[in-house]
Amino acid sequence: MLGLGNSVTGGAALSDFVVSDLSEVITWLKADTGVTETSTDSGVVARWRDNVGTTDWISSTSGRQPSVSGTGVNTKLSFDGGDRLYQKEYDWNTTDDAFDFDFPHDVFDVMNAGGNGGLTFFVVMEVDSSLGQTVHSILTEAHFVDDGTPGSGFTARTDISGTIALYTKADFVNVGGINAGSVAFNSGTSSGTEFPLDAKFLATIEYAGGTNGEITLRVNGVNKTLTNGNTVTAGVITIGSLGLNTNGIKGDLYELINCSSKLSSSNRDLVENYLMTRHSIS
Repeated sequence: MLGLGNSVTGGAALSDFVVSDLSEVITWLKADTGVTETSTDSGVVARWRDNVGTTDWISSTSGRQPSVSGTGVNTKLSFDGGDRLYQKEYDWNTTDDAFDFDFPHDVFDVMNAGGNGGLTFFVVMEVDSSLGQTVHSILTEAHFVDDGTPGSGFTARTDISGTIALYTKADFVNVGGINAGSVAFNSGTSSGTEFPLDAKFLATIEYAGGTNGEITLRVNGVNKTLTNGNTVTAGVITIGSLGLNTNGIKGDLYELINCSSKLSSSNRDLVENYLMTRHSIS
């Protein structure tokens, strides 16, 4: 182990760096690792196992499951804008009471705990320039509560909220929590030039937390200017699903790393260098 939390510093060689050595990492998904396809449809994803913790990201709802294709580092999960995976305990039976979500098995990631500490989020993805959809709600809260009758449904929760989203054709980044549900920041253009299209890119979102905490957007390791304001008081950010039923991810995911607080700049650089090297992003 290199160390814990912010004790991992830039003195470590990239070849020695392991993402899970950072104690702040609460989600690490790699498309070439831990994907289980459905028993009936080859290439359709039923389960995506997290590389940290003890959780799976699952869906048993036909028509709401991403597809998987490719090999090695170019393996990708393709989402159509309505596909969604929910975070559950390891080996939860996806066929048991599937549409009722079996709430005792829900797992949530909490960032900016107590309204302080912020977050750091990394995603390697690709968006086809021909796609009309601009919103990519990547991580969202699964804001439901069991109504108490198995198989009968659920009701909305009001005690948790969380959103991390990119608007790849309008150059927006969206971070929301319980105090600020959906705050978008324009990075300066309306043509989508900040986010490369038809190619892999790395987006890094940093949030400082606290009152009027600063939002930072980086694309392929370069800071972008957020011209329509760059602060928000988000409160606690709670995440329980990947994608959204409407205005979800519409593109390909290769790798995703989410951290419970804002990393030091040296640790952020280690993660970015790892991702850009692994995915041949310059």
